[in-house]
Amino acid sequence: MKKPWKNILTVLLAVMLLYPQGAFASVTEGNESASSSQEDDPGQGSPSSPSGTATVDFQSESYVNIPAGGSILAGESENYTISMSNTAYRLSKIQINVKPTTEQGGSATLETQTLSADKLSVSFEDGLSASVSTWPTDDGDCTLTLNAAGLNKNVDVTVAFKTEPRTAYRASIPDVSHAVTTATNSSGNYYDGDTVTLTIDPEDGYALSELVLNYGSQSQRVTGSTTWQDWTVSWSSSGETKITGTIHDNLEVRATVEELPDTYSVWFDLDTGLELERPGSSSITVEEGDSLYVRVSIRDGYTIGDLTVQYGRSYASWASGQTYLVMGNDRVRVTEEEDEVSFTLPAIYDDTELRFTAGYDEDHIPIEIDEGSRINIDTDCDDTVERGTDAVFYISTTSDRYSVRRITLQIGDEEATAEPDDGEIRVGRRNYQIEDLGGGEYALYVDNITEPVTVSATSTSVSTVSRPTLTIRSSSHLDITKSVSSNRIDAGDDVNFYFEPDDNYQIDEITVRIGSSSRTEDASSTSIRVGGQTYSMRRSSSGTVTLYLTNIEQNVTVSATTYYSRDTVDSTGEMWLNTSARNAFMSGYPDDTFRPGSYMTRAEAVVMLHNLAGGSVGNVPANSAYWDVPSNAWYARAVNEFEASGILDAGTYFYPNQYITRGDFVEILYRLSGSPSVPSYGAQFNDINGTPNRDAIRYAASRGWVSGYPDGTFRPYSNIMRSEAATLMTHVLGRTTGGSTIYYTDVPATHWAYRYIQLASSYV
Repeated sequence: MKKPWKNILTVLLAVMLLYPQGAFASVTEGNESASSSQEDDPGQGSPSSPSGTATVDFQSESYVNIPAGGSILAGESENYTISMSNTAYRLSKIQINVKPTTEQGGSATLETQTLSADKLSVSFEDGLSASVSTWPTDDGDCTLTLNAAGLNKNVDVTVAFKTEPRTAYRASIPDVSHAVTTATNSSGNYYDGDTVTLTIDPEDGYALSELVLNYGSQSQRVTGSTTWQDWTVSWSSSGETKITGTIHDNLEVRATVEELPDTYSVWFDLDTGLELERPGSSSITVEEGDSLYVRVSIRDGYTIGDLTVQYGRSYASWASGQTYLVMGNDRVRVTEEEDEVSFTLPAIYDDTELRFTAGYDEDHIPIEIDEGSRINIDTDCDDTVERGTDAVFYISTTSDRYSVRRITLQIGDEEATAEPDDGEIRVGRRNYQIEDLGGGEYALYVDNITEPVTVSATSTSVSTVSRPTLTIRSSSHLDITKSVSSNRIDAGDDVNFYFEPDDNYQIDEITVRIGSSSRTEDASSTSIRVGGQTYSMRRSSSGTVTLYLTNIEQNVTVSATTYYSRDTVDSTGEMWLNTSARNAFMSGYPDDTFRPGSYMTRAEAVVMLHNLAGGSVGNVPANSAYWDVPSNAWYARAVNEFEASGILDAGTYFYPNQYITRGDFVEILYRLSGSPSVPSYGAQFNDINGTPNRDAIRYAASRGWVSGYPDGTFRPYSNIMRSEAATLMTHVLGRTTGGSTIYYTDVPATHWAYRYIQLASSYV
């Protein structure tokens, strides 16, 4: 029995002699110290000379995408991307266990450290450290760094990830009538920390008036852009409103959407001498049912004549001295004072246009003086005079180095300019005397004053060029000529330049240099201002532009650019505008009136333009193209031929007795011109985008047919007056002569369209 024990002891002694003494030291786990120190193990490196390898293994609960393990050598580090596979969970902590490998000597103590949102880095006794730069929010990613910079032995590293479920919340907008709502998640379910965007977009004709945000136990009313709690509201009453934020509680957004009231446009048109005080703009928009306070002031020397109000298809009128303006069933009280007229338009339910006319106060006719540079003008009368008064205007220069060059006299709407040595100046049908008083002073005699008078003058100096040169810069695709054959003129002379484009080209811009001043202007403009002086330009129906330079005292250089028009400017199609027609195209009424302020019906406009059209349509149906155009109607042939040739749109009704709008009138002219292409630049109006007549209006402006209103509008939906049609068509036909024997009782010589109405009513 003693022999086996003896053999066992022999073996144990042999093993102890072969292995180091510390190999059989006891090992404790947890945070207890090893029973023998690192210095006792000659197989390990010292802290000043790190060595060893960390073998890394990852473990996790569900929902974590575990990175691949591996080894990290002493002095190195490794980054691991940690991400969640299920957005319903988030990372709660990372537990790291470090234990020396069992095959080497020394202690085998297990050391455990934990990373969390409150503790982003840890260090181990074996020289290993771990860190997370930023703890992941909710279901986000993070980067775990294991650093073996100070590792002094071989260790096994186990990394375990702990997760916890995220809190679920709801965010929603209950159904809203007349609006479209959307959400980041169509189910309305979110987890704590998710980014949420809710939108509400009202239908056309509706607007968002209020939001109520119910967030957890709190509530907030919102009527504009704001930030509240975790939420940002980007408000748009009639567009898309967004509610964006990070959710940490249940959110319910209740929206109130209301129908927008209809809106209508109100325009004001006032004669010279009248000024619109209220409202502050000549074109405004009001809501349906609103009333509108109107106040018009009257300048000294003028009186208010009458007022015409067009609302929808109805009309109302008022004349000075009347107490009321009757609009349907409404009686509007008008307050008329010496210097202003005021009233309140009742509830507005249609587009409305108000036209005010002015007259002259015969006891206070205004006299105005416009002194140009280095000019002095004195007069023997006051700022206003009685009808029939005679006045003298004394005109001189402020320095002997200058002399009076030109004198301009305006009486009413008529104006003329003359040199002082001419001895007279003719305005309208009368001559007014200019007397040389000597010493560079002149007297202008204006007798029997019946209309407002304005006197102005210009000066010249001895430093002007005695023989200015005229230079034409070569330009592509056009010819530029001038009204004089010589390249020099005498100082103070006038000269015209003509810019004629080649076929299929249009003039784009014109550049004028006078002395050291230069200016470039669009060819559709009616004037160009160079060196403080304004010169007229006119574009004819054929596209030729004429530049009128007056009182030239410095060298002149002109040039121009063109653009290619895909379509020729000449008409195409079965019917076209005959611009060579010389017949009268408008006429008056049996009572010898022209009625310039009356509107044209659609039938009247088509017949007038048909009489000016060339060509014919071969196969016009026997029956009328429209139900409301009887075959025996006086306008039937014109309407049916225009429809058959595409000048009018096909349809069921023509509405012959309705007034034609400015836009539709120009559209017919445009189609009679072949509907040519229109450049993307050039004359623009701020109220034509989106209208069916936009190209036609822009083409008419490019031809110099129309110029719009001072506020930058064209008013395409306003009805065209007879005086406006006469003016437009004389521009289109290029008429400048004739008509001197045509008179109407309601179109005095002072009427703004007097000359155009004469030309429209005569054979030339």
